[in-house]
Amino acid sequence: MREAAAALGWEAPFDAEELPREWVERLPVPQASLQDRLRALGPFFEVAARGPVYEHLLGVAMLRAGQVFGAAATLLSALGSDPRRRGAWVDAATAYAATERLDMAMWLLAHVVSGFEDVGPHTSPYPKDSPRAAEAQNRLVSARRRHEQHVDELRFLGLRTALDADIREHLGDEPLGTDRVLLHTAALISLGEARDALEPYDRAAALLEQDMLPVAGTTLEQMARIRIAAGPARERDKVLAHLRRTAPHSQVLARLHKPTLMERRMRAQEASYEALLLVTEAERGQRSLREPLEQLRLRARACEHPKPYRQALARLGGRRRRGQHDGG
Repeated sequence: MREAAAALGWEAPFDAEELPREWVERLPVPQASLQDRLRALGPFFEVAARGPVYEHLLGVAMLRAGQVFGAAATLLSALGSDPRRRGAWVDAATAYAATERLDMAMWLLAHVVSGFEDVGPHTSPYPKDSPRAAEAQNRLVSARRRHEQHVDELRFLGLRTALDADIREHLGDEPLGTDRVLLHTAALISLGEARDALEPYDRAAALLEQDMLPVAGTTLEQMARIRIAAGPARERDKVLAHLRRTAPHSQVLARLHKPTLMERRMRAQEASYEALLLVTEAERGQRSLREPLEQLRLRARACEHPKPYRQALARLGGRRRRGQHDGG
């Protein structure tokens, strides 16, 4: 599971009693190897067509296997088939938290906490004084707190980068100095990570390039971080080759991981699910802490599986900013 769900400490299934016991016992173990998790996941795909219970099981299995976008789509589909499945609402909230969409997670949890008031007359919420109801309430409170923390983080990073930009403007032609440039770049990288958007990374890359800093040491590592996160692939490969020649023991290189064939296949599947989710959010005009179009642009340019994101952008009419491209 991704950072948000892991940090919140949420587990799935939320209510194992809603699900067939023999299948709950077969769910993938999140701490197991990828091969074991995917092997355990296979049978859940085979039985998913049996109905909402088994679709719910598949969503939980995907979540525990690490396919968080697929899990979110599957659990939402299970809810559409049978909104009365109380635990499925919470499991769907966990999946959306894992995709770092806490606003959607809060919306789902609010239905459980409020007793499904606008879902329909045939729902059966958890009793108000039950442990399940209390845990759902706790998760809603935790999600709100984390959402507020992210808002504060974005506000802080926005102010920090704006201040650095003001300093540069007031200095005019006077150079900022290497330390100040690197601090500004680091803040922009953090802003790009927090917003999941391309523009801060491009600003950071331009900052390093226009200041004509020596392309070595920390400067080179900063540029490598930018290109790994935001591409384009051609520029990423170039800066990594330079880093390998000049600093083979770099921490940036040490953190790189060459995916196995199985990992590439799983990431390709997740890319398709994420692209579908993003294009749906963009078409509906949904807005959260991250803009779906910005995420699509970033993935289309930097992801190792860019095709579904590029197709999504084409479906949306190619709404790219002038000067941006998805070059490989």
